[in-house]
Amino acid sequence: MLRSNAHPRLMFFHLNAKLKKCAVLVVCDRGVVHYIDILEIVMKMRSLCWSPFVLVLVLAGCGSAVEPSQIAASTPKPMMSPQEARVFSARAVITMDAGNTIATAVAVQGERIVAVGSRESIRQALPDYRLVHDEIFADKVIMPGFIDNHLHPALAGLLVPSRFITPFDWDLPNQQVKGLEGREAYLKRLNEIEHSYQDPEEVLITWGYHEYFHGNIVREDLNAISATRPIIVWQRSFHEIVVNDAALARLGIHAEEFGGHPMIDLEKGRFWETGLFAIFGKLQSIVLAPERFRSGVLNGLEHARRNGITTFCDQGVPLLNLDMEMQHLEAVINENDLPLRALMIANAKSLGIKGDDAALQFVEKLPQRSNETIQYLPKQIKLLADGAFYSQLMQMEDGYLDGHHGEWIMTPEQLETAARVYWNADYQLHIHVNGDKGVNVILDLIEKLQQEYAREDHQTVLHHFGYSAEAQSKRIAELGVLVSANPYYLWALGDKYSEIGLGPERAHFITRLGSLERHGVPVSLHSDLPMAPAAPLILASVAASRLSAGGNLLGPGERLSVDTALRGITIEAARAIQQQDSIGSIEIGKLADFTVLEQNPYAVPTEKLGEIPVWGTVFGGQPRPRITDDL
Repeated sequence: MLRSNAHPRLMFFHLNAKLKKCAVLVVCDRGVVHYIDILEIVMKMRSLCWSPFVLVLVLAGCGSAVEPSQIAASTPKPMMSPQEARVFSARAVITMDAGNTIATAVAVQGERIVAVGSRESIRQALPDYRLVHDEIFADKVIMPGFIDNHLHPALAGLLVPSRFITPFDWDLPNQQVKGLEGREAYLKRLNEIEHSYQDPEEVLITWGYHEYFHGNIVREDLNAISATRPIIVWQRSFHEIVVNDAALARLGIHAEEFGGHPMIDLEKGRFWETGLFAIFGKLQSIVLAPERFRSGVLNGLEHARRNGITTFCDQGVPLLNLDMEMQHLEAVINENDLPLRALMIANAKSLGIKGDDAALQFVEKLPQRSNETIQYLPKQIKLLADGAFYSQLMQMEDGYLDGHHGEWIMTPEQLETAARVYWNADYQLHIHVNGDKGVNVILDLIEKLQQEYAREDHQTVLHHFGYSAEAQSKRIAELGVLVSANPYYLWALGDKYSEIGLGPERAHFITRLGSLERHGVPVSLHSDLPMAPAAPLILASVAASRLSAGGNLLGPGERLSVDTALRGITIEAARAIQQQDSIGSIEIGKLADFTVLEQNPYAVPTEKLGEIPVWGTVFGGQPRPRITDDL
């Protein structure tokens, strides 16, 4: 439905008597288009006797400012004749609508869907249209455009340009990486990379290190590889680095300034969680060099596009610097004509330096910055609870087998203070959480806030959801909370965490999703690139099969059904960010964003979902094939 904060400019009503179909098009400022079904209203208007009519209302005196509640169409392309529609036929059109409709054709006019069904039913539904039949997808399967509702382009800008040394394979436009394990193999590969550098002054930044796969790597190990070249080893999570002496000198990091920080170990050259953020200002001149940063954003987004993504949501801007990040992001999308819708949700932690009330005032104005390329979603905010899952710094109720403890990114007190400000302002809360103790803290908080100020449809979303207890699933459902999970944790870490840190009793139940499905909790899936490949079918495959990298079946009772997994990368991914009225399913009035597959995902084994070839996408009605050449 059209939200109350939209300012209508033009309304177009169309009623088809033969089919008893009624649609309303409302065009608002900034081109935001809303379709409203008023069938029930018209049925009450018996005096019309179902006679066809067309009514155009031009509304004067509308305000000039609009907060976009749903995605606006991208830059208008040359429109067909008003009575012409393009009909894409396919082996199957998997609509992901409420009725699980499977069609064989979809009709598009401009950037919107105008009919779904068979070629014959579309002909009957659009008797006044000249239909242009397109058989380009006749032997393929069309799905709603895939949505990654938690992907940080700035994180890709920082990490994707790095030289990857990872436990598992990676396929990116700028590099194809074969995974390796073991301390000796890791140091050998790092040494080979260092010797391949021609410029003695160039900083070597590598990403993908994980102690459980590669052994303990510290400052002295890096000094042995080079005493003169700065080396920065970025841990598999974004939340930790290890550096050598040359890097400390280049960055100007001294014990007098940082030696007392609880999350900095200068002797080992290790900086993690808030310790890393404390020194990030010194890293910026290196990792945020414009050419380097833009190449990372481009390769990250191109990787996502090739895997069928048509919309992504950056869960928490800014990561570092709002104007810088948005300037580069907009340039990368526009200069490379990337068929992607870019949605932004503000980061309460990074914006809360001057206080949460001041941050709220700033966040309230962000939607005014929206343009045709980047849209800030109103009344949604990102918060953070415990530490990274890849670093085993999540907060666990029963601790860790080796006695180490997790960390808080925002302490429970800080989280409550910030959450209350946005809750009372009717914001949807998106909260990063990884451990079951973190989940309990958040659920207690939501219950407390509900008692203070009841909100029937708050739609709070738990993001990542690394480990939870089974009993928490029921409580999540009772509190009306949603989950956006990263199932890749299970695939990459389930086997290793069974051996180290968690034990099989907990590690086999990483990303517990089947319990959520049984309790009716809406579940979506995300990559948090590069915490997982931005490949929605891979995520759906892991969630539905629960097979680890070692081929082990872990916690089979927590498998998602294939249908719920596919909804998790389409309609439920849209619902979690309140975009279900514009994207996420193939229905009349929604944007014509599709992902085109070579196989039907309902017809392959769950463990093979991630292997289905992606032909490409349709973006705003325009086919955009997947390219295979590197950028």
